[in-house]
Amino acid sequence: MFPLTTHDRLRAAGYWKKMKQVPPQNFWRNHPLLTLITALFIVGLVLIACLLILQPARVETLPPPEPTAVSEILPTAAPTLTPVPPSAKPAQPPPTPLIPLRTASLNPAHGIHAPIGFQWTDLQRLALASFSDSTGVTGSPGLALALSTDMQANNNLGGVRMEQDLYQYQRQGAQIFVRLYPQRFPGGFSEPSASFNGRNTISGTPQDAAEDIFTFLSEQQKRNGWHFTRLIPGNEPDLEWPDNLYGQNLLPWTSRGDPAKYVAINTFFIQVYQAWQERVALPDAALFRDVTLYFPPLAQDAGDNPDTYAGFYYYDGGQPVGNRYDRLREAIELYKRFAWHNYIRPGRACQDVAAAAFPGWLKQGLESGWPAVVGEAGWGPDNLALPAQNDSRAHLTRFWQLLGVKWERRLYVDDRPQWLNYDDSINGTRFEDDIAGFTGGCYMAGIKTPQPIGVSVWLAGSEGNFVQAVGVEPGPTGAIRRWMQAYAGLRL
Repeated sequence: MFPLTTHDRLRAAGYWKKMKQVPPQNFWRNHPLLTLITALFIVGLVLIACLLILQPARVETLPPPEPTAVSEILPTAAPTLTPVPPSAKPAQPPPTPLIPLRTASLNPAHGIHAPIGFQWTDLQRLALASFSDSTGVTGSPGLALALSTDMQANNNLGGVRMEQDLYQYQRQGAQIFVRLYPQRFPGGFSEPSASFNGRNTISGTPQDAAEDIFTFLSEQQKRNGWHFTRLIPGNEPDLEWPDNLYGQNLLPWTSRGDPAKYVAINTFFIQVYQAWQERVALPDAALFRDVTLYFPPLAQDAGDNPDTYAGFYYYDGGQPVGNRYDRLREAIELYKRFAWHNYIRPGRACQDVAAAAFPGWLKQGLESGWPAVVGEAGWGPDNLALPAQNDSRAHLTRFWQLLGVKWERRLYVDDRPQWLNYDDSINGTRFEDDIAGFTGGCYMAGIKTPQPIGVSVWLAGSEGNFVQAVGVEPGPTGAIRRWMQAYAGLRL
């Protein structure tokens, strides 16, 4: 505390003398705007407190304007931090998995999506090296799909990069797919800071996308002396490309159900394919002429209608009036390699089959021998949401979290369980039973292909909002979930 000078004392005395000339009851006349703002703030706090304390939990039941996409899921908790500091790692790590020589060919339908969030822990390595083949020998899965940004994840005691293990899987006969992430989007600023529903996009030209592919492959080749060859240059553009004002551009479509969006997707991916063919023709890219691009998957429909769940439709008054893939035919027939996603509701592994909703020309292409992959498969994330996820208290908590106000815990923190996980039974069904039936053959909806189509079950491990659906829990104290062990033990 600093001592007051005589000058300070005189200034303070003058201030209080002046204040005494303005009685408190006249304050509102002299400062009406400040008085109004203060009163509104106090009333707002009182109303919010009353809502939190007195209002019972209530599930919002208003239907969405159109079927939702099953891959869209909002985070409700802070991500688990990985990699873990060395001091927090267990003293005795799990044994390093050994990948045995195979005497039986691997079934690509017995596949798994590798961890996302730049993590490749000892437990995750152990889980992915424990897949049984048709003879019961354990080793790599029949297929693994990973994001390009996770290739160098190595937060395990041996410092082994994910891409190194994936390459060993490939040498044992597994199919390895890499999805380029984040995906490119045409138009807008070159590196947008945010976008309403385009959180995974970076805008740019098809030539930018082709250069991204070249950069990824050349860096991997320099690190290892080899590169992966099956690449998917995007993901669910119908969902992840934004629908509102993006950067400085007004988009030529108005919603996910607008046909103009699919015309744009078709055009863009045709140009990406052409730009890659031009890029790979240059001398410095000669080593990468063995790389093939797969047309990226759309986000399938979801909702209450069992006849349209896992479909890809335009709607009029809730009724399907056309197939979105028809607008993409030119691009898909150019690629002649195809990827799709298939989420199911518990107990409906052989009813919610996305391939059944393909138009006839697409089914014929697959039957003619187009290589393909189901890049994500599992229970729809909406089936894991508990009522507490969407009631009024949850909405209020998220509001205060967005404001970053933490001084009142009951406003900022909602400790109730928000999600089920794949180890929980839903409608009397276990996830491992559903996924065993799905990968056992019904996922093709009767389409006869010359070679097996691979399936990547979602998801081995994750950060943030997907932790309830993963097979290997993140962090140093995580565990391999029951469903993951059962799925890995299938003899497919």
